Amino acid sequence: MKQYFGIDVGGTEVKWAIMDEDFNFVGDRGSIKTDFSSAEEAVEAFASLVEPYRDQVVAIGMSVPGSVMEDDPDGTIHRGGALTYMDQCPLAKLMRERFGVPVAVNNDGKCAGLGEYAAGALKGTRFGVTIGIGTGIAGGIVIDGKALRGAHCFAGEFSFLNNNTADPVTPGNWFAETAGWMALRKRIFEEKGEPVDPAVDGRIFFKWIEAGDEAAIRGLDRYALAFDNWLINLQAVLDPEVFAIAGGISCHPELFDAFERMMDKALEHMLPGFPRPVIKRAELGNDANIYGAVLEAKRLAEA
Repeated sequence: MKQYFGIDVGGTEVKWAIMDEDFNFVGDRGSIKTDFSSAEEAVEAFASLVEPYRDQVVAIGMSVPGSVMEDDPDGTIHRGGALTYMDQCPLAKLMRERFGVPVAVNNDGKCAGLGEYAAGALKGTRFGVTIGIGTGIAGGIVIDGKALRGAHCFAGEFSFLNNNTADPVTPGNWFAETAGWMALRKRIFEEKGEPVDPAVDGRIFFKWIEAGDEAAIRGLDRYALAFDNWLINLQAVLDPEVFAIAGGISCHPELFDAFERMMDKALEHMLPGFPRPVIKRAELGNDANIYGAVLEAKRLAEA
């Protein structure tokens, strides 16, 4: 069975693994720190991961921050996200020249969506959306098994949706500010009537929720209602079969209970027949990007 090398380039670490045609992990896997200072140094580090397995894999898939234009054979990274030194790096070209196999490069949010399509919560759907709740909001839109990139590779960048169209678009008025995990923390402390304690993270405030803390539950409900309102907007624009929710706080079932509970209120005055957003927990966790990168590599190798 053919094997593929998947690499997920993140802001703090680079994860890698080998997968087979059925998206099973085979053999070794691991990670290294993302402590590079230049594109040249980064590419050399990526190549060093593949080198011991070059005769074992038939293609390489890479998930990266930044944008990669559709059908760009060089896999040139634009902007580079947190890794600004990767801007304009033709990553696929450099890795292909090094190893002589097909190399697919795509944006990390889009790879996450493709991963869930290949082996997770979007498997079996024709049209699905992934939403990653972190400091901001990552997104992937998958239609017929392909990640929608858009004219400028900005499709799915949900962080920048404007919360209030009557006001100018500013960082404080972005979806990221009302739907990231810190927005949930802020609402909980507002319900408690206390200033936000930066030492409190998701693990702590979900313990409060699990214990029945009424103020924390009210904060969760406020957060869930705002989040559901945006899902309704996205349902009206995209109309996916499923929204798969990922990110650190998505491991808590209380979050999904609140989404379902508050969706009734969010849809209370909607016209009859409007499709209720279907919300599922993403299934692949931190491995989603590798699954998606391997899916892209597999397709490229079979083309």
